[in-house]
Amino acid sequence: MKVINLDSLQNQPVEFNGKNVSGVSIRWLIKKEDGAPNFAMRYFEMQPHTEIPPHSHPWEHEIFILDGECEITVGNITKHVSKNSAVFIEPNIEHSYKNNSDKLLKFLCIIPHT
Repeated sequence: MKVINLDSLQNQPVEFNGKNVSGVSIRWLIKKEDGAPNFAMRYFEMQPHTEIPPHSHPWEHEIFILDGECEITVGNITKHVSKNSAVFIEPNIEHSYKNNSDKLLKFLCIIPHT
């Protein structure tokens, strides 16, 4: 068993195509190295008026919004999501996140090990 406090982990930058995404950070809560055989749990923070650009990958992931609100676009569908919303994103579909609000967005993202 692993128990970890979020506050004990350092924020790390989120990287796409060799560049850091400004205003977005990640903390890896549970990963393969912890003995988790199937999934990783990640905690993200997005500063107000920031964006994770469109991207796709061959794995699904599940998002749970802890605080704040954002727009998530999957394919050509955009949904406004807020605190206590859960989102399933299918594999191989382009998706992006935009925090258009004045509030910090906090969410969990669970993915299979790749």
